[in-house]
Amino acid sequence: MLSSVHNGGMILLRFEVTNHRSLRDRAELDLRKPSLDTLRPREGEAWADHVYTVAAIFGANASGKSALIDALHYAFEAIRLSATRWQARDRTPRVPFALDDTSRKSVSTYVLDFVLDDVRHEYGFAVGSDGIAREWLKDLPGSRWRSIFTRDGSSSEVRMLPSMKSLGGVTARELALSRAILLDHPQLGPIGRGLLDGFEITPLDEKHRERRLSAITESLASGSMDFDDIVTLMRIADIGVEEVSVREDALPPDAVELMDEIRKLIAEKRSVEEKARSRDSQVEFRMESLDAVVRNLEFVHRSSCKEAPRFSIQRESDGTIAWLSLIVPALDVLRNGGLFCVDEIDASLHSHLVGTLIGFFADPSVNHHAAQLVFTSHDTYLLSPLSEIELEPEQVWFTDKDNTGATELICLADFPRHKDANVAKRYLSGRYGAVPRTAPSAILRLLEPRDVQMQTGVSR
Repeated sequence: MLSSVHNGGMILLRFEVTNHRSLRDRAELDLRKPSLDTLRPREGEAWADHVYTVAAIFGANASGKSALIDALHYAFEAIRLSATRWQARDRTPRVPFALDDTSRKSVSTYVLDFVLDDVRHEYGFAVGSDGIAREWLKDLPGSRWRSIFTRDGSSSEVRMLPSMKSLGGVTARELALSRAILLDHPQLGPIGRGLLDGFEITPLDEKHRERRLSAITESLASGSMDFDDIVTLMRIADIGVEEVSVREDALPPDAVELMDEIRKLIAEKRSVEEKARSRDSQVEFRMESLDAVVRNLEFVHRSSCKEAPRFSIQRESDGTIAWLSLIVPALDVLRNGGLFCVDEIDASLHSHLVGTLIGFFADPSVNHHAAQLVFTSHDTYLLSPLSEIELEPEQVWFTDKDNTGATELICLADFPRHKDANVAKRYLSGRYGAVPRTAPSAILRLLEPRDVQMQTGVSR
């Protein structure tokens, strides 16, 4: 009998990807400690004892760091959306390696090796230009792997354990696991939902920050998030915020009219599937029930004023916004367990704040559910002896591109070990690759007079 998802959340053991963006060749991010030398922990041991809760990925600009995070995001989005939104598309979304003809025509493969309810699972799929080429799910209830289902993309049939309820046929552009979530399949549904509930990603770009701040504002206004929690999170960063509130202003009539038009357009694009229609109608109800107001966060800072002024979010620093956008989802993952992926974790944040956040995940006295943090960074301070975070070689990864534009993912543990070596210094000197091959002298040609540039072949 398949087990249900436990409260501790998903634990990722390893992730494998082939032919995604610059990751042309097979790349594997392994979060297992060397102590896990068997398929499962020995009696009396827990999975959390043998899995790293922090993994750091370093590399030059455009070396493929973000491609790995994006590959993880793609795999989870395929599980979430392939049975619903993807069905409305003409082709299955995919981003294979684009710098050679063979890769563009080849399938892309994604494999998640993970733990749910203390049971190890492996889920994988391959996707090509015609849709899903292959899909499988297996678990490890005992000492041997067991196949839960397999699926060949050339057929709509999903071959499942005889004891399991049939899933029925699937289309070429949807994952069977995504269909199982949509249909609330009694055995597969909990596994799919457990994966999705255990994954959170935070790209620290401006658009994402705006969405995150909007979600925080609405959660505070609805009461699902506590104001005191936000103040505490701000105090951790020593930002000087003493109070947080939500200000509401009425929308102008033309904005209300525009919202009504948007609702009508959304209603016209509802899915034809009954389940999807049911879910979409809930979204529509929430939209209809929204007040015609605009909400914004306001902050009161520590000051000597008798009546401290309130500052809108627009007047706060990039660092304050970055911290708030990052620490709120991190808190949720720490409370419930799961995997938290952050691209460019050091964007607009001081090294000590980055170290504080990483420390929460690294400290088992704080991280009770073995929540995991996978992040990319340029900040070599995290690798230096000065850093308060001690990362083992197996927790440090580098990305580097070869002369064909393909990314290679390399673990620090694969290099010869030197006792008390300054990893940051070695990294910056190019010992591990993953540093930019700059050509600063080229700027001299661009600073020459225009007529000289034309003679030497330099143009704008």
